[in-house]
Amino acid sequence: MELKLCSKRGNFQRHGKGRRWWPFLFLALANLPLQSVAQEASAIGLEFSSRTLSEPLPIKTFTDEWDRAPGDGEATWTRNRIGVSANYGSWSIGYRQRFDYSLRYNKSTADLYYRDENNLPAIQGEVPVYLEINQLLAHGLTLGYRKQWSSGFFVGATAAWLQASDFQVGELRGALNGESDLFAGTAALDYRYSEDLLLDHQFERPDGKGVTLDLALGYVTNARRFSIQVQDLYSRVDWEQAPHTAGSFDSVDRDVEDKVQLNPLFSGTRQLEQFSQTLPLYGTARYIEYTDGADWVLDLEYFDGALRYRPGLQWGSAPGNPYLGYEPERGEWQLQLRNESGSWHLTLGTDDLDLEEAHSLTIAMGWGRFW
Repeated sequence: MELKLCSKRGNFQRHGKGRRWWPFLFLALANLPLQSVAQEASAIGLEFSSRTLSEPLPIKTFTDEWDRAPGDGEATWTRNRIGVSANYGSWSIGYRQRFDYSLRYNKSTADLYYRDENNLPAIQGEVPVYLEINQLLAHGLTLGYRKQWSSGFFVGATAAWLQASDFQVGELRGALNGESDLFAGTAALDYRYSEDLLLDHQFERPDGKGVTLDLALGYVTNARRFSIQVQDLYSRVDWEQAPHTAGSFDSVDRDVEDKVQLNPLFSGTRQLEQFSQTLPLYGTARYIEYTDGADWVLDLEYFDGALRYRPGLQWGSAPGNPYLGYEPERGEWQLQLRNESGSWHLTLGTDDLDLEEAHSLTIAMGWGRFW
């Protein structure tokens, strides 16, 4: 494939949106979602799950106007699944849609974007810039198998064959320098995408095909239960003729005083090529110690290098089998309800009942019919 040189001033106006798309946010946050359906002898089920976390800002602020300074934190992500499945014995077959979005950055980059959005003075000295994105929108068929032994051990696996329609994988690294009343610098870009949110590259959108593998295992007795679920233990989505832009941004000295200016000149190459996208592993674990009263519960969550824990209590003898847990790191409460047969369940979680101020949101629900 012939390389094409592109050198033009970046136009970060998203057409029809009326809003700048500076290299910081290749953003398209949405909530659509799936997890595994309960394994019974024969069943059909519907599952929906959404987990969203924004560390430095409330989710609404992060996806809207940055009208406040970002706090601590270097990640924003969302994982969403919705699907239907049919089980017969140990086997299940289903259909799943998924949307995944993960953005990592450093504190100085978040602060720089906030200053640009609000026309505030630049910070003097060198400002390191770092952004990394991984996004996927896909759907496809699933096939699962679960085996449980009389000893209490169980294991299950679910494979998904995906048709993907939208993705972004990219990294931006560099440094800006504030000297006197001016702000200038350069940053290297390596960016693959199905829609160019930076330089308005026009092309025929690529299609992706891939496979993912989820794993579940655990042990259950009358006294306790332990389980682990790993999503995307293996993942690969192949894109044919996927656009790839690589090069550097240079702010160019425009002699504009007293505020950050992020409308740089971009110089680099652009090509269409085959690309294999991988997804970060997402894992959860749960331990339950059954008692005559409230059961003791400990939940663990691992994603993108971060491990979180949430202790809680479960009242198995109460209507709805309520569970209430608290995650101390983010201050998030989580409530779970389900019936005895497992034919329905509901999970709600947030760190703030005022949803406009929430940094984390969790919604999951499921329904099944057994026979």
